[in-house]
Amino acid sequence: MCQPELIPSWLLQNKRSLISKTPQRLNFLRRSITHLSKIFNDEIYFNRTANCQGLLQAIDPRAKLILTLIFMIIINCSHTFAVPLILFAITLIYAKLSHISLVQLVKRAWLIVPVFILICSLPALFNVLIPGKALLIIGSANSQLQWFSHGLYITDNGCHAVMMMFIRSGCSLSLVYLLLTTTSWNDLTKGLSLLKVPTGFILILSMTYRYIFLLASCALQMNEARFLRTIGRLDHRENRRFIGHSMALLFIKSNYLATEIFAAMRARGFSHKIVSLKILKLGKIDYIFMINNGIILLILLAWSKIL
Repeated sequence: MCQPELIPSWLLQNKRSLISKTPQRLNFLRRSITHLSKIFNDEIYFNRTANCQGLLQAIDPRAKLILTLIFMIIINCSHTFAVPLILFAITLIYAKLSHISLVQLVKRAWLIVPVFILICSLPALFNVLIPGKALLIIGSANSQLQWFSHGLYITDNGCHAVMMMFIRSGCSLSLVYLLLTTTSWNDLTKGLSLLKVPTGFILILSMTYRYIFLLASCALQMNEARFLRTIGRLDHRENRRFIGHSMALLFIKSNYLATEIFAAMRARGFSHKIVSLKILKLGKIDYIFMINNGIILLILLAWSKIL
């Protein structure tokens, strides 16, 4: 048997004491590995939901692409809150009928990019950028100040502009998220090809999409290797140095892999054609789907003009 004095002290600690210390060690690497793993989890989630038996999963990708584009144009051209919110409600109904989690839709479509846009557009609330009726006075008028000679206050037009940007971005991203979760990537690119989108654009889009996962896989392996070789606590300077080295190495790998990937594609018979295992053909359900949504849009546009 081993003598107790020959055993390191950290091996003699109980399990509970080790667990209490682990969250404070290597937090940077743990968070990096977690965020990179979410990229692959999203891909698995999209593939799983695209194969469910739901309403939008049974619709031809061309019909969904056209509908998503029309909805986004109407949302971004609307000047009232009612039209985007009604289209967002329709999006939620389609998501429910397609077995898509509404909580995940709201979390992924509304809590990242729209919130960032909302924060960046906060200066537009004030009369310095967008004049209008005062809602909240922050500073009184002072003729000696060049910028705030008329005072500083939040205007109604500024609030309307900021909220419209927030709602437009959230509704548009909700439509894109619904399209991606109900359509596999191969069917989506095939639908773009059948809609006569230039082949070069589709190939660039497809390569970019696949390259994201390839680089994420390389970054995940680098973080895991660093995590397994690190003992103790990393300071902020070491974390920044690791980020810089990782970015440089990924850039070098991306240049090297670009040639290797293209050579592998040519060796496997790549012929600049978009290939899908499914035979896409518009059926009765697709025409009914497009006619129903066309009627909804006509009613919505007529109602918005009345308002």
